[in-house]
Amino acid sequence: MLRRVLSNRPILLAYAGALGLFLTTSAFSTGFASENNVRLLLVQASFIGIVALGQGFVILAGGIDLSVPWTLNGAAILLTLFANGSNAPLAWAIPLVLALGALVGLANGLGISVLGVNPIVMTLGMNVILAGGLLVYTNGSPTAAAPSHVEYLATGRLGPVPVNTLVWAALAALATIVLTWTIFGRQLYALGTNRTVALFSGIAVGRVTVITYVICGITAAFAGILLTGYTGQAYLGMGDPFLFSSVAAVAIGGASILGGSGHYLGTVAGALILTVLAGLLPILNLNTAALQIIYGLVILGTVALATLPGRQAVTR
Repeated sequence: MLRRVLSNRPILLAYAGALGLFLTTSAFSTGFASENNVRLLLVQASFIGIVALGQGFVILAGGIDLSVPWTLNGAAILLTLFANGSNAPLAWAIPLVLALGALVGLANGLGISVLGVNPIVMTLGMNVILAGGLLVYTNGSPTAAAPSHVEYLATGRLGPVPVNTLVWAALAALATIVLTWTIFGRQLYALGTNRTVALFSGIAVGRVTVITYVICGITAAFAGILLTGYTGQAYLGMGDPFLFSSVAAVAIGGASILGGSGHYLGTVAGALILTVLAGLLPILNLNTAALQIIYGLVILGTVALATLPGRQAVTR
């Protein structure tokens, strides 16, 4: 299975694209390939990559999670409020924040699998509820700072390698194991390929759906913790850039946006491509709005490809 993944053409093309884009950007900017900038790129890519891990699981199973921005934002705000700049509460504050992320995912999963709510409607509604609740809770201006241990987790280094990148690598290895060698991984592919067939083959479709959204809630919350350490504090709207970037990273990595095909190893390449693109835009005198256009084109393009005659038969 892993050998087939590593020889998967879309995944290989994604990594080739990441390398080619990096080399092209380096040609425009002499300092882009410096050791410090490469470290910075890896740290920034990890935020997209971690959010896209959970998003990728959900997409693979045929769904989508539009609540990741404010799940991430809520985790960041609550962690800083619980810890209030001190490291002492982190032993309970971090697990509690991750549990709250899981709770958001649980609510999404139950709403979709038990109540039959459309994934877009359910998760978008949850995102709005979280945004409004946090706005009221913080009175519009969260002020607490990130504890130093969280800052180290996001910006520290072990030798030349960022701690943040090592954490991302560990999560990537775990995701690869789950998708490649576990029953749950096979169930995700089956569910995304054909929900009805998966149901009649004995797969607990509702349980698998709930688990995928719980995973997505946890990864979004964890990304919020790391991003808080990177920025030094939480602020309203900090999760907004990760809605479309997490979906685009999955799509660029070779996954079908309609579910049933793809792998997290491809998503890693997608996160790297988006991060290098973000660094290339200022060099080309383009603002961040251009990146949003790219996200939209990528998502629309992958949906169009997945629904083409012949292509649909392969991916579904």
